[in-house]
Amino acid sequence: MSVFKFFSEKAHANAFMAGRLLLRSLSHFRALEAEEGGRGDGQDGVLTYAMEGGLPLTFSDGRTQIFDGSFIALPRHNIFVLCGSNQISPNLTERFGGFCVEVDPEVLTARLRQRANATAQFDYEQIVSSNVDYRAKDRPPGGDWALPERLALTKPESFAWQDEYRIAVPTRGAFTVEAVDLLLHSGEEPPPIPKVGPPPVILKVGNLANHAVLHQL
Repeated sequence: MSVFKFFSEKAHANAFMAGRLLLRSLSHFRALEAEEGGRGDGQDGVLTYAMEGGLPLTFSDGRTQIFDGSFIALPRHNIFVLCGSNQISPNLTERFGGFCVEVDPEVLTARLRQRANATAQFDYEQIVSSNVDYRAKDRPPGGDWALPERLALTKPESFAWQDEYRIAVPTRGAFTVEAVDLLLHSGEEPPPIPKVGPPPVILKVGNLANHAVLHQL
């Protein structure tokens, strides 16, 4: 299979072909997408659950209450991601740039996992790669709320036009079950979701010329 990584500058596409992968944190994309429009709240990597008529809550003493708001879950620790798309389209080219690298994501994932060592800041053995899950707000969270690796692959339904494929690289401990922050949020103000994160990282995985094709669109 192939995924497509878009660039606005040929030099950046060539760097990718040379095996220099630029990864950014989920917080970076929240800030970026809040600035560029769309939903305007930048809920990248955030699971939001809300129902018409409110959410039924059950307290430890058995009391029940209808909560007029949203249940929110997001990863507690830093997770870095490499984003591409499952398609080439004029819309994606216009938004993300006219240079596109077509590459097998399994090659990227395998090479990233080869970087594993006991002193690395990233837990390369826990990398996940998959299509992004675009969730409607009224879709029940099931057990996904407790799994940071699932949250890292989650975006709001309004971004489905991106048809995104994502490789998520956790810092150590970031994919531990229930390593998440939970919120009950109501009101008109945006929820207090962090939008400022660590700087990007460049991970070197070796030349990709035999496994990737550079397109100029």
